[in-house]
Amino acid sequence: MDTLAKRLRYARERLGLSQSELARRVKLRPQAIQFIEAGHVRRPRSVVEIARALGVNAEWLLLGEGALEVAVHETPERYHGEPALSDEAVAVARLWMELPQGQRLAMKETLAALVKAQS
Repeated sequence: MDTLAKRLRYARERLGLSQSELARRVKLRPQAIQFIEAGHVRRPRSVVEIARALGVNAEWLLLGEGALEVAVHETPERYHGEPALSDEAVAVARLWMELPQGQRLAMKETLAALVKAQS
């Protein structure tokens, strides 16, 4: 997908959202979403909020670069009895996924040691 307009439409339709529903979620007028999808707006000020509402990477949405990378989308207060992940935890998880398997194991052991030292 070579334009913001196409990527926005793809991501919105992937979730089954109407333009009005997406606009409501990011506190914009529906016309704002219509203008972006029509190609009239190339750098919307609310691109980060739109990307978050769609669960996609803002860089992918705006520039078509990087992975689609689904972000946490409207995280519930609790997930299976556990607290929802913070934005910081999601950022750490994304970095974790970029590590090779061997480095993940080393990081897991390091984190476990740090937590144990705190107890």
